[in-house]
Amino acid sequence: MTKRNMATLTLLVLLPALVACAPKAQAPPCCATLGFNRIQVESVLGSPSPPQPSKYHALPSPPPGASIYTTEHGYLTVTYFGMTPAVAQHLSMDFYEGKDPATGFSIAAAYLPADAKDVAHAVGVKYQIRLFTSAQLARTLPTSGGKIFVECAGPNPSRECDTMEIGAGNP
Repeated sequence: MTKRNMATLTLLVLLPALVACAPKAQAPPCCATLGFNRIQVESVLGSPSPPQPSKYHALPSPPPGASIYTTEHGYLTVTYFGMTPAVAQHLSMDFYEGKDPATGFSIAAAYLPADAKDVAHAVGVKYQIRLFTSAQLARTLPTSGGKIFVECAGPNPSRECDTMEIGAGNP
């Protein structure tokens, strides 16, 4: 055998091992949003993991049809509707510690469809709400009308968000 044939043979033998060791490409963050199915969401967030309760912040069990994912900023509860494939229709982020509204809304923006457009704002006693529209969501969840609400909740939502709610449709 020539050196070239030997090198080719060696490369063919080692190729499957090299491919198996290569880092896996993670799905784009846009797939962890409303209207995407559970497999797409978990390709970004990983498998659900139950929250670690503490004496200061005890978290309840997830509601039926929901899974809790641990993120950098807190626990993200995704509520899925439908059978196969179950589709994400509501997300709730419980922050480890309160965030100012601008930071809370910027963190929540990572879980919005790529084409989401901010169309309205409202500040109340218990909530601060922003309304978005998305043509992509209108295609995947027609009942939403392409509307998404993002809600900052806390004791004083004009200063601090303890939770962020992201839902399809009107609030």
